[in-house]
Amino acid sequence: MQVVSAKPEYPWTFDNDLFGGPDFWGLVNKDWRMCTYGQMQSPINVDPSQLLFDPNVRPLVVDKLPVSAILENVGQLPIITMNSSSNLPSVNISGGPLGSYRYRLHHILLHFGKAPEKQGSEHTIDGVRFPAEIQLLGYNSDLYRNFSEAMTQPRGLVGIAVMIDIGATTNYELKKLTVSSASITYKGMKSDLLDLIPSDLLSKTVHFVTYDGSLTYPGCYETVTWIVMNKPLYITVQDLHFWNDLQQTETKQSNPVFMSPNYRPLRDLNGRLLRTNINFQTRTSSNACPSMYTDMHYKANPNRIQSNRIGIDKRDVSSYVRDTVDYALDSSVNQLQ
Repeated sequence: MQVVSAKPEYPWTFDNDLFGGPDFWGLVNKDWRMCTYGQMQSPINVDPSQLLFDPNVRPLVVDKLPVSAILENVGQLPIITMNSSSNLPSVNISGGPLGSYRYRLHHILLHFGKAPEKQGSEHTIDGVRFPAEIQLLGYNSDLYRNFSEAMTQPRGLVGIAVMIDIGATTNYELKKLTVSSASITYKGMKSDLLDLIPSDLLSKTVHFVTYDGSLTYPGCYETVTWIVMNKPLYITVQDLHFWNDLQQTETKQSNPVFMSPNYRPLRDLNGRLLRTNINFQTRTSSNACPSMYTDMHYKANPNRIQSNRIGIDKRDVSSYVRDTVDYALDSSVNQLQ
């Protein structure tokens, strides 16, 4: 499966120093013009001061099923594509900001930087970039037949973004992928995954931020409902180095062209709403009609951001966003672990 249905004469890269990098995507192919001219592009910086609590956002539901998938090096990044067959189960995503629609998980992407720099996520939290980010992308199976059809249509796609931070141990499902990455060093190499549980790649929190955005690779179609989870997964420094071994070329070169860093630069928010289901202070009377509360104010967890900057794993302060009034989010979320 190709990340995009790009023609061979339109090579692209995440390296902005090269022709074909993010600044050129919308110029080399007219089908990718949204990459240059779109006003609802991704990724973005999640600014806690811009969050609006939306009481109508439901809990997010991701089927807890093992699936068969293929891990492939496509040159620009590693992609895990779900095997599609009537004999195999499909992982459905529903709830959250998705209304009554069901979305079928189609593929998973991993973005990362060079391990020593610890700068590899696409989305940032209050200006802080994490070492890596995993993205689960699905298509609206109630409205469209497949991912290719849905990616250019309204309410077509969902993207769940989970930041990855440095920790003492690696998430179990992420460890499976890391071990398999040794089999896909060069472009075009693939590895079968027989018992992947995608739901276990989600961090242990019910809280998230959501906004309307785009694919973060060409053609940058603005059809994605993004859901950014409020806690990270963890990976060891040693395991992050395994991903850094992936290369963009099909064979070994005397001067290796490594895949990392493989993230798109941030895009402007352009007035879009950042909605969240994080709420610890109800500012309306109990008999009031539910509404989007605009007087809730959030800020980045200062301990969490500081621990990221100095490379310390503090799991008890790992939530990104907290209420400025009583910082209740951390203790509440940790009860779920």
